[in-house]
Amino acid sequence: MKLEVIKSYTLAILVGISLMLSFSLWSYQPKDKGEMLDDENELLNEEQINLGGSEESRKSLVQPTQIIFDINDTYYGFTSPVNRQILYEDMTSWVLYNLHISEANGPPKNENQVEVIYPDELPLAIVPSLFTVNDMEQVDNIEDDFSFQRLYITFQSDHSLTFTFLSTDGKTQLRAEVNNAQKYNLLLDYVSTLESLEKYAVLEKETSPIYLPAGPIKALGYKGSMSKLQPEILKNALFKDPLGVYETKSVENEIWYQDSLRSMQVFDNGLNMSFIHPQETQNLNAVTFLELFDQSIAKINGYKGWVEDFNLESINLMNIRYQMHVEGYPVFNYEGLATIEQRWVNNELEEHKQPLYKINSNVPDQTYQLDSGEAIISYIKDNPTYNLEKVEDIQIGYRLGYQITTDEYAEAITLSLTPGWFIKIEGDWVQVNLDEEQRKGVS
Repeated sequence: MKLEVIKSYTLAILVGISLMLSFSLWSYQPKDKGEMLDDENELLNEEQINLGGSEESRKSLVQPTQIIFDINDTYYGFTSPVNRQILYEDMTSWVLYNLHISEANGPPKNENQVEVIYPDELPLAIVPSLFTVNDMEQVDNIEDDFSFQRLYITFQSDHSLTFTFLSTDGKTQLRAEVNNAQKYNLLLDYVSTLESLEKYAVLEKETSPIYLPAGPIKALGYKGSMSKLQPEILKNALFKDPLGVYETKSVENEIWYQDSLRSMQVFDNGLNMSFIHPQETQNLNAVTFLELFDQSIAKINGYKGWVEDFNLESINLMNIRYQMHVEGYPVFNYEGLATIEQRWVNNELEEHKQPLYKINSNVPDQTYQLDSGEAIISYIKDNPTYNLEKVEDIQIGYRLGYQITTDEYAEAITLSLTPGWFIKIEGDWVQVNLDEEQRKGVS
């Protein structure tokens, strides 16, 4: 009898196990392809997906191109971009109170005021990411199409400051107060003493005037060295399944990484790359400025891709570009060695381009005498090649050059940074040289 009981229990247990296995099979849902590929990516160690740069944020990447002091319609700007950066970094810590939206009729017209200019239009929603805001929730219901590119700071009689974020059409403004007498005096000292400032000339346009250092300019050039970065790290970061990617080398000495959908080209100099993942459809999913910005930042942060100093240069609903800076000045190069560029379609990274080198050293080389801002303005006005309303910006920057030398032991790469005037026309930067009366494309 005991044997029969044991057999019954055993049979019941076996039936139970069978039912559990059957239920597991019925309810099993395999991981999707992307999930399985993520598991494969986890097989890579940290060094294999680390380019050696830093991680950045909205605040660190969005930097003004200029801070202009308007003193009785005479304009002054910093002689050194480093001093501008120091002041702006301080500004971002000032607490903004009493935010409110109102109608506007163009920019403020005070006797003394400060103008902060950004490289591209920014949505109002980014303000709390750039500044210390006390009560941004008061304007959370603002229209999505409110964007600004210029911030005006004006002095009030009670030793407070008013921040005015002016919409790009000049019809709406976000105003905020800074109740800090110390910061009021800080800005007023610049107005009173002109310390670290120089006179600026202005290129008047129907909208958005452009400011340039007025007098002749002496600027340092630099020489230095740089070293190549490992393209395999970009391969590991950008391909869904890096273990399934095959590598080929062309007769032109270009390296290609490919899977069934994606390809990555490392150019023959080994100093930059281009990745493409063609999208089958172009049905554009609606994304906001900040959504695109955030996913772009997260992608590059994921492999520590900010190897040099980059700032946001331009952005729309699909394309985003970051510009390299050295010593506070923008760097330009017609081969794409000074920008990180991305194109996003359907929330997928369709194209990605970036440099593959690290600057090891740069030291002052020689001093260059640049044309005055006033001469540049006269040249543009008198030259029929230029349509003033299509000129978006004018800046002093560096043109990046390089030379690669090899011997039986090693490869050496030297770089040069030559200062010059650069003009942005409909999204593209060109170099202008008044002596030669010619322009050289750099982007």
